Amino acid sequence: MTITAVSPAGAKLGEGALWDPDREILWWVDIKAPALHAHHVASGANHRQQLPFRLTALGLGHGRTLVASGDPGFVRLRVADDLSVSIGDVIATVDEPAGNRFNDGKVDGKGRFWAGTMDDAEEVARGSLYRLDPDGTVTTVRSGIMVPNGPAFLADGTMLVTDSAAQRITAVTLDASGSAVAESPFASFTPEQGYPDGMAVDAENHVWIAFWDGWCLRRLSPDGRIVREIPLPVQRPTCPAFGGRDLDRLYITSATTGLAPDALAQQPLAGALLCLTGEAGRGPTRFAG
Repeated sequence: MTITAVSPAGAKLGEGALWDPDREILWWVDIKAPALHAHHVASGANHRQQLPFRLTALGLGHGRTLVASGDPGFVRLRVADDLSVSIGDVIATVDEPAGNRFNDGKVDGKGRFWAGTMDDAEEVARGSLYRLDPDGTVTTVRSGIMVPNGPAFLADGTMLVTDSAAQRITAVTLDASGSAVAESPFASFTPEQGYPDGMAVDAENHVWIAFWDGWCLRRLSPDGRIVREIPLPVQRPTCPAFGGRDLDRLYITSATTGLAPDALAQQPLAGALLCLTGEAGRGPTRFAG
């Protein structure tokens, strides 16, 4: 696989990678230095919009909109011709402890937007996983999470949820309404392997996972076995997403936060948006609200 950097390095906490087939844009966010980034695949152009609030996860909306989680809650973003965004409306808010923030999220196959929250200091396991239904209703699905990442959805609708701090991924069976009816361990990892972060599902129903402090992506089978490992030139990859017209590019955001100067000197691409070619994936679904 060929690995290239397609945006400038230096993001503090790149996250939220999302392929937008309508605009042929790969969207992503910087949580710690609040900004929304857009990478135009055909031209290679990059657009950065500084934000007065944090956005943490993105989903496709209808027309000229995206859906997102962040400091304002669950919001609808309106996209202008110049790719600048503004909040169209706040869909819903959640009641979280002081010091908590949203983290990763994704739209599932039924058009529901899932996003987790966490203690920003990563000291207390007080995060929750929320489901935003198309009618604007918010439901707490899981709680007691330290660092929620994902989710990802297998072909049969099974939801994979990561608690990065605990280094484990849980498989959650959902009923038609999106309620959890069963849970089982999917995969767990050692400190030497790094911390599982964001996930993306490929065309063969395998899961690609970025490993914070692991310097790699790993591909897991639908039953949770590691079947491939791709070394990366960054210590802290965060969120993979398939994109491109043929969904044959795998984009990965990365982070510089918490890295000492000598560590940064060894990885000049830290904080860049990376692109790997040679694998086919599944595209995103749209929020139905």
